Amino acid sequence: MIILPVLALSLSLLAAAGARPAAVCKPQAVAKKIVLAFPDGAIIKADVVDSPATRETGLMCRTKLPKDYGMLFVFPAEMNVGFWMKNTLVCLDLVWIGADKKVTVVAPRLKASTVDTPEDKVARAGGRGQYVLELPAGAAKRHGLKAGDILDFEVEIPPR
Repeated sequence: MIILPVLALSLSLLAAAGARPAAVCKPQAVAKKIVLAFPDGAIIKADVVDSPATRETGLMCRTKLPKDYGMLFVFPAEMNVGFWMKNTLVCLDLVWIGADKKVTVVAPRLKASTVDTPEDKVARAGGRGQYVLELPAGAAKRHGLKAGDILDFEVEIPPR
């Protein structure tokens, strides 16, 4: 399983040295954007992160998210993927999606954390998929997303 630690080592070292994490914590700008259609007819605008560097940072450092927003993590192939939510400042729903665009796992309301959150309190979740969609907490329930649902979207698959 791939675990996506999001700038954890450098932020942990800075915190241990007494540096202020806010000085280094800036949300990443994402150039690639797509639209996803949910089974309930909702349309979600999503940023696409498809490289190791952009996937590693994800939604770290964001202090709020729009209601109908998501971030789609795109992997070269379907695989087991784990997420470690250190320094993710907002609560999130995570949705694993297979290569066939069928939802495989929904992890609702993962708790926010900061660089100072003890390791045993940092949210972790995992599942199998080629894609993982991060949504504002509560969005999966609001849209009735569940394993087996099929989402409609088009995105380029990164090389292996």
